[in-house]
Amino acid sequence: MSGANAYFEKETTQIGRLAKSLPEQVAESLLKAIHDGALAPGERLKEETYAELFAVSRSTVREAMALLERRGVVERIPRYGVRVIAVDAEEIEEIFNIRAQLLGLAARLVAERPPEGFVPSLLERAGELRARADEADTSPADYASLSIDTQRMLIGACPGKRLRTIYEGLSDQALWRYAIREKSVSFRTQQRRRESAADWARLAQAVAAGDGEAAERAAKALLHASYRAVAAGMNADEPGSSPA
Repeated sequence: MSGANAYFEKETTQIGRLAKSLPEQVAESLLKAIHDGALAPGERLKEETYAELFAVSRSTVREAMALLERRGVVERIPRYGVRVIAVDAEEIEEIFNIRAQLLGLAARLVAERPPEGFVPSLLERAGELRARADEADTSPADYASLSIDTQRMLIGACPGKRLRTIYEGLSDQALWRYAIREKSVSFRTQQRRRESAADWARLAQAVAAGDGEAAERAAKALLHASYRAVAAGMNADEPGSSPA
């Protein structure tokens, strides 16, 4: 066997291992439909419907739904079937509180032992958030994306991987569902985006000063403020409520 043949045989095997299975592809399609709002919270997902739609077996759809169930996107109800999970207000509050504690811990650790070059990057990002917040045409989704990326940036600067794994796991399993469905409700108004940018500025300044306690306090305050905005948005969206 030539060297080239041996190389491509190895590469082909690796590609095959990385290729997504039919259940994974179906799960991604269903996840995108949930993301885009085509499948609403609480909507029932029938195996036969999606087997026909995707031209796959019912067992493939069943495996896809099991994948989504493990990710916390759908739930299986006895004698009913599978439905898209509808996140309630108590769960949203719980997730925000847990994330606030984790982000606070990350901020403290990073303030006390910042990686080389991190502080200037964080200060620059805080400035970018402020600039985006000051632009009237910045969309809630765009600002939310930058804010979430900054959270990941802070978490990623922590020593060790456990905190990052737990924090991202919460995003995958619960909080992201609400954020997607509610279209970044925490940042609907320019005033709210400016408040968030000010929170990030305080956090960045505390990290730059090496003040772990202040950094932890600022990080928690940032997420608690986001939760209050989300809770207000949920109430405004309830039938019979006045628009926000």
